[in-house]
Amino acid sequence: MALLKAGIEIDAYCTRCRMDLTHRIIAVVGNKPVKVECRTCYGTHNYRAPKSSAVPTDKTAKATGASSAPRASKPKKSDPEEHITIAPPPGARIHSYRMTEKFAKDQWVTHKVFGTGVVTTVLSDDKIEVHFDGASRVLVHNRPEE
Repeated sequence: MALLKAGIEIDAYCTRCRMDLTHRIIAVVGNKPVKVECRTCYGTHNYRAPKSSAVPTDKTAKATGASSAPRASKPKKSDPEEHITIAPPPGARIHSYRMTEKFAKDQWVTHKVFGTGVVTTVLSDDKIEVHFDGASRVLVHNRPEE
């Protein structure tokens, strides 16, 4: 294998262009390129071997499961509330969320970013938990106007 040094052009996988292109080596450690610059988009990134390369890398061997036992998958959180669409009952009064307003449990709230939700818990005098579509958020309330 030829001696690699900074400034030499090699083929590498570009993470921005998402294809194998010519790159200029910026940093080398132990005759292996570490940082490269794409000659097409001029993006700088860690060296990745070309996808069309016939020589498997250590990471490729691990990804195919050739070297070690399979990893245990992480258990997924399964919260049934996260999959329920929040919709107020017909005729329910929906309050616009404002930090200065005081809210009570089971009140419906509409928020500019999170949408419509229901107050599930009053955590303290100045914090409430509101369940929106897919997520619960802690919001402040009952703040004095400045």
